[in-house]
Amino acid sequence: MNKSGVVLITTLLIVMIMSVISMQISKSFMLSLQREAYMDLSNISFQLLLSAEKKAVKDLKEQLGRYQTTLLSSDPILQNSLYYEIDNSVLEVSFRDASNCFNLNSIFNPRQGKYEINKANYDWLKRYTRNKGVDENDIESFVDQLIDWVDQDNQPRNFGAEDYFYTGPSSQVKQYTAKRFLNSLSEITAFPVMSRLNFLQLTEGMCVLPFTNKQWININTLNIEDTLLLAAFMKENNFEYVKSIIIDMPEEGYSNTESFLDRFQENENLPPKILSLDSHLFEIRLTLMEENLFAEMKTLVILDDSNKARVLRRNFNL
Repeated sequence: MNKSGVVLITTLLIVMIMSVISMQISKSFMLSLQREAYMDLSNISFQLLLSAEKKAVKDLKEQLGRYQTTLLSSDPILQNSLYYEIDNSVLEVSFRDASNCFNLNSIFNPRQGKYEINKANYDWLKRYTRNKGVDENDIESFVDQLIDWVDQDNQPRNFGAEDYFYTGPSSQVKQYTAKRFLNSLSEITAFPVMSRLNFLQLTEGMCVLPFTNKQWININTLNIEDTLLLAAFMKENNFEYVKSIIIDMPEEGYSNTESFLDRFQENENLPPKILSLDSHLFEIRLTLMEENLFAEMKTLVILDDSNKARVLRRNFNL
């Protein structure tokens, strides 16, 4: 091969290498631009939905004032979404009564820096898991491990688990027990008993209200999905009967809890201050829709007796 041929091949190789490097730089640059654009879009969407959330909470409080002392599933606030046009986007706002679920934190009463067991709600939780068909040993394990996760001591209950387990070689969690109210349902996946239980089946109808033990059932917004929850509360083993009572709710709802309780034979020694005619807990769903955009925020809001709102949880997805 003559000298000019070597020079030509070398030149072509250099050009090819430079082209590859240039393509990689361009690709990285484009990815960087796309990532930056996504972050900008995410921040703008989040701030927009956060502002909309404030307006939605205000609308919720105003609308609830129209329902006096009762709130029904058929009331427009729970049935009809609100729509707003924002430039080229559409904002959808909807409200869901989030009262009718079992708050796992409700089995605890905080007192003087410790967590005492609320016996009535503790028994209700065991009846509820029993209604779901959970094995008795697994019920004891689940409840004991829940208590050990929250309580302040390091002494395991009969079927419980404390720090020695979660930090030991047989645990994948490698963390200490929370020693506080639950913040999320996902925390219970750390419990040893969950290896034998189906998370979705177990937690259907359960919830965690972050860092609070508040618990309600709005008897005017019950639906047939709440059958096992209500049956456990009322200590009623005839699920079909409980379902029929839910379906047979008066058109105008119940005006007092006594008339509802009278429909059950066992209506004494029930967990106190649970049954309600209205709701204090709502999930606000805000959806921002555009041609190439879908952003969503779900906000869990609790209202106190003075109608003051407090956000318990906020989830944002883009």
